[in-house]
Amino acid sequence: MPSSRRNIIASCAMSLVILSSVGDIFLDAPSLILAGSAALVVYFMLCWRQFTGAAWMTMSLCVGLLVLVLIGGISADALLGGMSRMLFLAALLAVMGFLRTAASSDPQITLAGHYLTGQPPGRRYFALSFGGQFLGMLINFGGLAILLEMTKQSIKVQRGRLSDNILEWRLRRMTTASLRGFSLLPFWSPIGVGVNALLLAMPGLRYVDLIAGGLAGCALLTLWGWLLDRRTAPKTPLPAAGPPQSAAPLLTLVAHILLLGLSIAVVKTISGAPFQSALLISIPLYSIAWAIWAQRPLSRPRHAAGRVLTTSFHRFPFAAAEIGVFASAGLLSVLALQIVPTDAVQSTLLILKEPWLLIVALNVTVFFLATIGVNPIITASVLATLVAQADIPGLGNVPVALALAGAWSTVMGFTPAVTTVAFAGAIIDRPARLVGLRWNGVYCLSAFALWTAIIAAWVAFTS
Repeated sequence: MPSSRRNIIASCAMSLVILSSVGDIFLDAPSLILAGSAALVVYFMLCWRQFTGAAWMTMSLCVGLLVLVLIGGISADALLGGMSRMLFLAALLAVMGFLRTAASSDPQITLAGHYLTGQPPGRRYFALSFGGQFLGMLINFGGLAILLEMTKQSIKVQRGRLSDNILEWRLRRMTTASLRGFSLLPFWSPIGVGVNALLLAMPGLRYVDLIAGGLAGCALLTLWGWLLDRRTAPKTPLPAAGPPQSAAPLLTLVAHILLLGLSIAVVKTISGAPFQSALLISIPLYSIAWAIWAQRPLSRPRHAAGRVLTTSFHRFPFAAAEIGVFASAGLLSVLALQIVPTDAVQSTLLILKEPWLLIVALNVTVFFLATIGVNPIITASVLATLVAQADIPGLGNVPVALALAGAWSTVMGFTPAVTTVAFAGAIIDRPARLVGLRWNGVYCLSAFALWTAIIAAWVAFTS
């Protein structure tokens, strides 16, 4: 089959996955879940050439576990619940492509990147850290790519005017600031996979339960990263590249985040749908409105809307690796409960006796497994589901979710086995091991220990 035809069929299959997941919001129809799951299988079969090692490993584990539970027996409700989670995460990753397409049509996003990377050394860390979060929230890896590409350009412009040693330090500091900011998204981003994976794994948990603690963790680790950045900065003063005269592009970026949040709240209120479900409706609608506004001097509304839809449609096959990892994790979090009896898990967890020790054990597990290639979404989703089902005395869902979010955030910029580090290294032409372990290792390990200690102390005090 020619690749163009294969991609079109794959995009049609993913469109059916999205429609099935949206339909599942309003209709209690198992046939929709089955149809969406079949479409997702077709999508993966057509896009397997896009798979990375992480995608192959995660999906193979998912298929193997599915075969085991089917042989051993699984209730139809449990299987449909796992498939529903799988479809939601696949659909969420896919509709995020609409935001990325809309952002790429808006020159203000590029100007915001220029403004952030052009800040003087004294303000640059906070600018790039928050920029990594805001751009990452809106356009995922595309936001990190914008900052790192502009970082590389700014270093290239200074070549010959500053020593190579100073330029390497500048590259290191700007890269780690962007990477650390982007890695904090599992703490608070309402449209991020991290928060939504934890909400799905703990049905009694709400986004409003996490936002205060998540923002506090984000602020604390941002400050910690800044202190480390200042301590390791070269003693030689670095001349600043003057920022643009106007901060208007940055204000535009912030406005989009606020408006997107408002649109999610409006859709949730009008439709009565759960928070996660409202995302699947509001993100495409907001993306279309964004593109129409950004292209208003050049295109008619219907042309701008059509471009967002068609461009996003044709990009679906190229997100197969990321969709495969996250969709598999959604199903794995349910299948794991069929393999590991909840009673046995509870008895094992109670061996630790103190709930704060369990927090430490959970975080160490997430961090360690990520360093050897197990994506944090898998470990965090499975562990969150097991803990929620086990109902450990003295251990609430909120501290567990915040602890896992912190472990997830701190390991994202550490190990070359995680996509984020490999992605950043490829853009700035540096080995992933250098970027993750050497440049960012001290921050990741210390931030992990700091956050784990804080949540463990909180649990110990409240229990």
